[in-house]
Amino acid sequence: METTLAFPQETQRTAFAWLWALAVVMHLLYLSNSYAAFASFTADHVVHVALAVAAVALLIRPRSVVLLAIVCVLTPITAWFEAPRLANHWLLASLVALALLSAMTIGAFRRPRDVDGTLCADGFPVARVIFLVVYGFCALAKFNTSFIDPTVSCANHFTDEVARSLGLATFTSVGDDWWMHAIPWIVMAIESSVVILLVIARTRVLGVFIALVFHGLIAFDTDHAFSDFSSVIAVLVLLFLPEEFFTSIAPRLRTTAVRIGALVVAGLSVVALLWQSTDTGRRSVSTIGNLRDALWWVVWAVVTATVVAWAVRRRRISSSVRLMPEDRWLLAWPALTFLIGCGPYLELRTATSWNMYANLQTARGSSNNFLIPVTAGLTDAQDDLVRIVSSTDPGLQVYAGTEIELPFVNLRGYTSTHPDTAVTFVRDGETVTVEHTRDDPQLGTALPWWQEKVLVYRSIDTQGAVSCQDTTWAAR
Repeated sequence: METTLAFPQETQRTAFAWLWALAVVMHLLYLSNSYAAFASFTADHVVHVALAVAAVALLIRPRSVVLLAIVCVLTPITAWFEAPRLANHWLLASLVALALLSAMTIGAFRRPRDVDGTLCADGFPVARVIFLVVYGFCALAKFNTSFIDPTVSCANHFTDEVARSLGLATFTSVGDDWWMHAIPWIVMAIESSVVILLVIARTRVLGVFIALVFHGLIAFDTDHAFSDFSSVIAVLVLLFLPEEFFTSIAPRLRTTAVRIGALVVAGLSVVALLWQSTDTGRRSVSTIGNLRDALWWVVWAVVTATVVAWAVRRRRISSSVRLMPEDRWLLAWPALTFLIGCGPYLELRTATSWNMYANLQTARGSSNNFLIPVTAGLTDAQDDLVRIVSSTDPGLQVYAGTEIELPFVNLRGYTSTHPDTAVTFVRDGETVTVEHTRDDPQLGTALPWWQEKVLVYRSIDTQGAVSCQDTTWAAR
């Protein structure tokens, strides 16, 4: 890790680039062989391998603007290949990458050229706004009748998973005791407070601290990996720290211990990525996951301790960093982020719309969100639902016997890429059996790209309370 750092902005950009590269590694390791062996030369595998190489190179040389730009170019490309089964954190990372790339492009064509200047004056402020929009929608989504129900709430579900991961095997918060009702409200209060504290200049450092601790604790859940999500949150929330913080840590980044530590992380990342990419039998997924999480826990502990130590020593919780870019047209990226967040309430899309793990359900003109109880219903995709009775495909069979129904467009999007599937389902009260989906004029026909990649929907839970969808099933 190169460490000749002279200015706060350069230190901030270097720290950001290194943590951004690590977040990319966390994501790639979470994919569990989705880009698999180097023997595969399909486009999606090649671009994921290219991103892995660029991310490791950036871990080794975080001062390189060129490497940062390459990572920013490849990130949204991989997101496109991963869609529609796209994680929220990777869509967030892609929007930030596009904003940073736009700012760097502006700087590259200026006279005199000033890529660093535009990155800090335009790119980072836009990234901050994007983060606030995303986090605000995440908090908003949780204000619903199912999230505050401790018998189904994702808050209680993941609290139990974290407890088990920490060795508290008998702990359970899923139930109806009075104290169990407090857990969802505590989570809602924390996420809402992070947005408020980061918006107000006088409390931004406190907001950074709460976000780091909260998402650090979540990442201790070994049943459901959150290190990929938490690493993206951490690198973005650190952008809200003042220049004085980066001035103070600059000398530490020159130390031999930090340089060796950074190289060790890069080396372990290479080992894990190579291991995963050649382990086509997926025999070592859990081991790779443990290494991935351990890497993140160490980095998170160091980063959090550094922020806390600086804030306590300086008695500082304020930060005057800018939220508005100098080139205001770059606000188009936060505007797009906002539109994506509105998707569930417009019924334009309900998946990957900053509503993860929130028990939120918006369909057929109504919502279980008690702040936004009705939806615009701009599409009718969620009016045409099917209930899976049986299927030869494991990804569809998982729905059989449940209270979950699929928008027909989801079923069609899935079966068009699984042509040899046999499926029996109920649609409009009629039971339909298809022996080979490739022979069905609808189920065997691929969706238009914009519908497959952009207008994506979650499945509909038809029971009284919306259960926590803690994983993404094949047809969502």
